[in-house]
Amino acid sequence: MLSKSALTVVIGLAAFLPTISALAARRSIQQPQLQTLPISPTDNITGLPLLIKKIGLKLGCGKQLREEVVHKYFHGVDTQNIPQIVECFHPEGAIIRDICSLANRDVPYDQVGKLVSPEFLGERCREFLAAHPDCKVKFHHGPTCGRGLNNNWVYAHWYEEGTFSGNSQGIEPDGSPLTVQGQTRFLVGNDLKIREIVITRTFSRWEEALLEKNSK
Repeated sequence: MLSKSALTVVIGLAAFLPTISALAARRSIQQPQLQTLPISPTDNITGLPLLIKKIGLKLGCGKQLREEVVHKYFHGVDTQNIPQIVECFHPEGAIIRDICSLANRDVPYDQVGKLVSPEFLGERCREFLAAHPDCKVKFHHGPTCGRGLNNNWVYAHWYEEGTFSGNSQGIEPDGSPLTVQGQTRFLVGNDLKIREIVITRTFSRWEEALLEKNSK
């Protein structure tokens, strides 16, 4: 027989289940891969208390929750909200595998990658956005969690539009259009934090100039 405190918890959790179901139904109207813009954190369910998120993961809502973490990341880039970007990553850091980096040419895949802090990632985004202050993020294929019970990878085919119109890292802007795109997969843990990123992408004029400057 349940104790009074345990019964209270069960009743409280039961009260949240309709909310989870209703929010999930609202998002299911549009398939993730058809979404063309990042979703604001205020429009998803990752803001629910941690206990409720864990229940959602147990009930099979984990894929949607993981997708919303990636939306939160891209929304942070789109709105230039650096603290929001940093919040998406595990506090101990995330492994970044930039497949297209010139420094990784001819390097075996299992050796491509490094553990970096959330603050480092936020600062890199800040530098990029300083060079492209009008940058906007859009999707060819919105964040979508892979199939399978234990597949915690979220995939996205994104592109960015804007102008190289800001000075960043001492590189003068040339006014050229920002036309970069990439396909990224994010490993999102059960704590709903990004643990690893694998990136295949093109580079902006500013990034090419920065690579050239740093190679001298």
